[in-house]
Amino acid sequence: MRGKVGLVVVALGLGLAGPVWADDVGAQIDAARTTYGKGDALHTLSALQAAVDLLQGHLSDQFAKTMPPPPAGWEAGAASSVALDSIGGGLTVSRAYTKGDSTLNASLVIDNPSVEATVTMFRNSTQLTAQPGWSRVKVGADDAILRFDASSRAGEISILVGERALLQIEGTDINKDDVLLDAAKGWNVAALRKLLGP
Repeated sequence: MRGKVGLVVVALGLGLAGPVWADDVGAQIDAARTTYGKGDALHTLSALQAAVDLLQGHLSDQFAKTMPPPPAGWEAGAASSVALDSIGGGLTVSRAYTKGDSTLNASLVIDNPSVEATVTMFRNSTQLTAQPGWSRVKVGADDAILRFDASSRAGEISILVGERALLQIEGTDINKDDVLLDAAKGWNVAALRKLLGP
């Protein structure tokens, strides 16, 4: 629960709330403060969980809006999100795209230890070159790493935003790495940076 309460504090600190949303979360936090003062731990927990659920939904919606639109000729599914409390904390938002038998799976991982592991690969050229098939590329102004296997018609591309967010797109049954690059250019990285805050 400690991590979830932290989510409440961090999200409020980012100033992401609109008036109605802020009122809903604030009401739950006020309720938790009241019941806590009365020594009612169960109702305090329920109120805090309700606040977390509201924050989770709001943040997921906002981060989903930064994901790439479907490339020309592709169809996109609905975005979904999962809290990563059981594996180090943070949040992931994902979205699938299809074109016939071809698939792209985009995911955004925020504030999870897996992001820290990728930071090392981005910074350490030796570690990157030790991974077969990986190369450095640019997606707009952002650094990215790309892997594509023509024999299996599969690959992936990753963009690191600061040290908190990892953007990934995995593709299967695709003809060339340009499919990954073009899809990755659809990320609204500027909006994502604004959501992440300083």
